[in-house]
Amino acid sequence: MIIETKEGTWPCIYHGNGDSKNSNLFKKIVRLDTKEMYKEQNPKDADLTILTWSVKGETTMLEDCFERKGIKDSLYVMNIDKPFNWLDKIKTIQEYLPYVKTKYVMALDSTDIIVSTDSDGKGRIWSNIIDVLETMGCKMLWNAEKRSWPSIGVGSDSSFNKQIRDIEDFEDKIYRNICESEYCRLNSGAFIGLTDYVKEFYHTTWHEYTKEFYQQGENENMFGGDQGFIRNVQRQAFPETVIDYDCRIFHTFVDVKEKEITIHE
Repeated sequence: MIIETKEGTWPCIYHGNGDSKNSNLFKKIVRLDTKEMYKEQNPKDADLTILTWSVKGETTMLEDCFERKGIKDSLYVMNIDKPFNWLDKIKTIQEYLPYVKTKYVMALDSTDIIVSTDSDGKGRIWSNIIDVLETMGCKMLWNAEKRSWPSIGVGSDSSFNKQIRDIEDFEDKIYRNICESEYCRLNSGAFIGLTDYVKEFYHTTWHEYTKEFYQQGENENMFGGDQGFIRNVQRQAFPETVIDYDCRIFHTFVDVKEKEITIHE
């Protein structure tokens, strides 16, 4: 199963972010994917490491998806303890990244993401994704969505209002106006990039933007969990870091109607 966007792109990683996880559209996509069981390419064959975050002992949507495709052992789970600190996503990955030896690294949220492709792509999905990344001229590619979260008054403390204005101005200028895309907001639930660059990105994100706020991280509405901090770094990191505004690899589902995509079973 694969989806085709109205722009004619064929993303393979589907993210039911926010309230879209419970939408009829995303549930349909998950239902179709659960019917497929086959042996997919090991990410290491594409020089790729895939990381995810999960509370220890929980089984997640992403793990189930990888198990159906015969590659569960290739998914590296970074355990996060309860009570859940949203900034552990940043803290933990920057602790794991020094041990990643592959050329490329990907990280995916575990509770609301599936990976799927069509019959032509089965058995080389990761190589195909790397091929797409290599055409995009960036070193790190983030998931993109339509909705700005956090935004002023929604998911964020008022002390971050200036940062949110600056973030939205940047995203509007580059992705909404120049690139003419509705998917103009960075979503921190998924990325892929060159490992050496990603290590630098997260070192900067943790030490210069996030660490001082760690003790407040259990409050998701401080600055939108980890997402506000990642969105804030992107202005400094552009153009090496960009978002997937054309949905060539990733596709989010907040504010997406079924008529906007074509599902190929």
